[in-house]
Amino acid sequence: MPEKENVSRLRAADFARICGTNKRTLHHYDQIGLFAPALRGENGYRYYSQEQYDVFMVIAALKELGMPLLDIKAYLDRRDPERLSALLDQQEAEVERGLAQLRRIQTMIRTKRKLLEQGRRVVCGQVFFEVCPPALLILSDPIRSADPAVAAPILYAHLARCHREGWNEGYPFGAMISAESLAAGRFDEYACYFTQVEHPSAGVPVFEKPAGRYAAICLQGDYHRARGAYRQLLEEISARCLRPVGCCYKEGLWDEIAQRDPAQYRTKISVAVE
Repeated sequence: MPEKENVSRLRAADFARICGTNKRTLHHYDQIGLFAPALRGENGYRYYSQEQYDVFMVIAALKELGMPLLDIKAYLDRRDPERLSALLDQQEAEVERGLAQLRRIQTMIRTKRKLLEQGRRVVCGQVFFEVCPPALLILSDPIRSADPAVAAPILYAHLARCHREGWNEGYPFGAMISAESLAAGRFDEYACYFTQVEHPSAGVPVFEKPAGRYAAICLQGDYHRARGAYRQLLEEISARCLRPVGCCYKEGLWDEIAQRDPAQYRTKISVAVE
C-alpha cells in the first residue's frame, strides 16, 4: 500500500477508469517511458496522482490527432513553456485542417441527400417549371465541341482541379450548352463542364447561374442519350409562348452512387425562361 500521506493517489485500474482508458495502456506507456506512475508500492502496484490526469488527457488528445507516441515522449522529455506553446500552435493547426475536412464531408452528405430527394420528387420525362435561387459554379476550360476526344481531357483536368482545391461538395459535375448551340439543336456540343459549390474559397473565380424561373425535364437512363429530352423541353417552352434565356444546364440527380443500374440514373436538364 502507498504511504499514508499519499492516500489520495489512485490505483492503476481506478485511474484508467477516470481517464476512459485501460490498465494495459497505462502499463504500455510506463514501459516505453512515456507516462510513469507517481508511485510504485512495495507490492509492485502502480499508483497515479490527481495531478497526472491533465498530463494523460493531453497525451490522449495528441495521440488521437495522429501524433506518434515517440514524438509525444520526445516533447515530454524536454517540456517547457516555449515548447508547449509551439506544440499547441502546431496541433491547433491540425485540428483546424481536420475540422475543415469534416465540414466538407458534412456538406457533401447534405448535398447528396438534397439531390436524392430531388430525384424522388420529379416525374421523369415530364417537363416542369421551378423558381431557382442563384448557384455558384466552378467552370472548366471551354470545350465548344461535340467530339468526346476534345471534351474528355478538359473534363479530367477539371475534376483533378476540383479535387486538388477541395471543391467537391457532393455535386456531380455537369455540362453547360450555350444558347446558340441549344437553339441550333447541337445538344452534344458542350460549352464547358461545371461543378457547383456552396462555399467557394476567397479569390476563386466562379460563374453565377442566375436566379429565376426555369423549365426543366428529368431524363432517366443514359445521360448521353438526351436528344429527345432536349427536344421535348424546347417544344414545351414554345407551346407556353415562352423562350429560353441563357445557357442550358445538364446535371445529375441520381448517379453511380445512388443506383447500381445505369438505366435508373436521373439527370436534370434545365434552362431559364421568360
